[in-house]
Amino acid sequence: MKKYLSLCLIAFALCISTQDMMAQNRIEIDRAANQKTKTLRKTLKFDSTKMEDVYEAYKAYELIYQNIDNNLEKNTERLKEINNRLDEKLKGILTEEQFELYLNTYRSS
Repeated sequence: MKKYLSLCLIAFALCISTQDMMAQNRIEIDRAANQKTKTLRKTLKFDSTKMEDVYEAYKAYELIYQNIDNNLEKNTERLKEINNRLDEKLKGILTEEQFELYLNTYRSS
């Protein structure tokens, strides 16, 4: 009986620690998306409604980027794909002038 109880407690502790790691990952994703959105807003000077859309685009980008961040050398094609997807989303959100400035400022390097 003690072994069964111990096993249940260990399983429960593992579930709790997994949720903590997932919450930490979400916080990092939100923080990175927020920081990139604010940086982009300073440069491109877009309004609040566009800010929310840009944040959501960066959040989707960061969600995938965090998964491949540990091994970027082996995921160069995937990185290009998510960068292109981000560019397409931002192209739909920003004006032509803002998008050109974004490309020249953030994608030239």
